[in-house]
Amino acid sequence: MAEITDHGITGTSLNDYLADINTRTLAIDPDWNIDPDSPDGQRIGIEVEMLTNLDEAVVAAYRSKDPDSATGEALRNIGKISGVPIRDATYSVASITIIGLAGTIIAAGSQVRSRIDNTTWLTTAAIIIGVSRAATGFVTCKTAGRVLAGPGELTIIGTPQPGWSSVTNLEAAPGEDAESDADFRLRRNLSVARSGSNMVDNMTANVASVAGVTAVKILENSEDAPVDPDGIPVNCIAVIVNGGSDADIGLAIYEKKNPGCGMFPRYSAKTGAWVDPQGANGVKVEVTSPVTGNKSTVTFQRVTGLPVYVALTYKKKGDLPGDIDDELKKAVLADSTRSLFADEETVGFNKGGYDIGELVPVGRLYTPVNKVLGKYGDSYVTSLTIGLSAGSQGLTPIQPSIAQIATFDADNIAITVTP
Repeated sequence: MAEITDHGITGTSLNDYLADINTRTLAIDPDWNIDPDSPDGQRIGIEVEMLTNLDEAVVAAYRSKDPDSATGEALRNIGKISGVPIRDATYSVASITIIGLAGTIIAAGSQVRSRIDNTTWLTTAAIIIGVSRAATGFVTCKTAGRVLAGPGELTIIGTPQPGWSSVTNLEAAPGEDAESDADFRLRRNLSVARSGSNMVDNMTANVASVAGVTAVKILENSEDAPVDPDGIPVNCIAVIVNGGSDADIGLAIYEKKNPGCGMFPRYSAKTGAWVDPQGANGVKVEVTSPVTGNKSTVTFQRVTGLPVYVALTYKKKGDLPGDIDDELKKAVLADSTRSLFADEETVGFNKGGYDIGELVPVGRLYTPVNKVLGKYGDSYVTSLTIGLSAGSQGLTPIQPSIAQIATFDADNIAITVTP
């Protein structure tokens, strides 16, 4: 039977149960016919299967209390205890530039559509066109999940109005599908730091727990130099976020921000403008404390996507399925590395996809690609390069900025096969 000790739980295998019951039965009568095809042998088989299933259920129930081994609803219940609910599918966000008549107000919820796939995107807040006849803002895709929008694809005004002439976009930061068990474990482990005493750690955990947030990175200037290598001024922190609402993120930052610590990018209330160039991706939130009523202004940056182009050549040896190119493209996509390795004890490979500002080395892509080719025999990669365009390929790692995240699109992956 399953046994719980100080070292954990152990169960009994089907073969062990079978041997034990056979021994006990023959101890009663050595001449008892317990061959598998005999009536008594079949009865023993039924009992052994029932006992084994019971053991497996007990072991599963025991392991369902451990966040590292629980799955499905049991894992979600652990998240509820920690105050970290499961995350539903999230929505892509893109930075847009609007051109039009000075003073025109583009209301929150105004529609912009993609000229490529006709997806609809909504402005997250009201946008006021300035004297330069241009203004920037953000739009959120109405379709949940990983929806990509390359630079210059969001150009159709879905809600025409006087004074609004044109719209375009930077690369969209992609949303995510509903959270998998593997992703939820990672986020839950991060979120338990919310009550810590380190400002960066507990602020990261607090923002990561905001509904809709899929990634967060917090950097601080802890050097003596007026500006650190990341461009952050002294005594300032930079909060970079993908997903979530402006108001919820602003409050989550305020709750964990130390008094006197500056925010980057900096916003001047006196001039009503961003002090730092990074304000192009900046968000300013006026926060009112729900506890004291104190008011404060916090700023953070929205993530933008950095499209990575891939050129892959492999040598065909043996039979390969007709959709092998599609399989290889899925393997390269940053989010599909989660599904490739989510349920495996893979060592030495980052199963969580690319993080904000994370370096993209070409060597990392060999692992998921070879995993696919390895299923079908002796085919192997002969060349694998990356670049910021289809025409600029090489082996040099790609370094996103502190507010960029590498994005991979199947349309940006070129595959060549050699016989």
